[in-house]
Amino acid sequence: MTNQPPRRKRSVAAGLTAVGAVAMLSGCDDNNEQARFGPPTEVAAFQSVQQCVDSGQYDRDTCTAAQQKAVNEDAKAAPRFDSQQLCEEQFGAAQCQRRSEGGQSFFTPLLTGFLIGQLLNNNSSRYNYGGLYRDRRDRDGGWYTGSGAYLGTGNGYRYSVGRDAITTPVTTQRIQTRSSVVSRGGFGGRVSARSSGGWGGGGRSFGG
Repeated sequence: MTNQPPRRKRSVAAGLTAVGAVAMLSGCDDNNEQARFGPPTEVAAFQSVQQCVDSGQYDRDTCTAAQQKAVNEDAKAAPRFDSQQLCEEQFGAAQCQRRSEGGQSFFTPLLTGFLIGQLLNNNSSRYNYGGLYRDRRDRDGGWYTGSGAYLGTGNGYRYSVGRDAITTPVTTQRIQTRSSVVSRGGFGGRVSARSSGGWGGGGRSFGG
């Protein structure tokens, strides 16, 4: 009787191949992220002013200013989609709102948080603020800026994001169609490599 090669070796090899593929995808994501948004810089992300204050990292005035700027810029900075279905596929049921501008109608996700970044310039520091949105399919629950930059996981409220994502002036977003979203691999261009199934839980409130 001829001995058959152990099946376990084959499955192990297949598993290692799968792990390697995931690692390669993650590496590609990181490279693409830096190509689009520059080297990573540290930021803090919060869902509310109170959460920001409770972190002990910023005073109430700074937290309030950060949230207010996110709210003020939301209409221009939020990603735009040509249909409610496309927007909800990205951000979840009942997490999108209809808006209109210049005779055009579109849908944007609800603002779910804000970031505070600190950059050093000529030995002085200043804060940069921006709004954040959650993609329902991201199993890590990560935040994205309106331009699609991903906030890498960190410790506590600390995250990393491409420097250009918080220093580039906010401009009006283009309306995305299904073909443009598919060509990017999902909003932010990272979701296809990071996601599995749906993003757990409903929408999160964004308030004081």
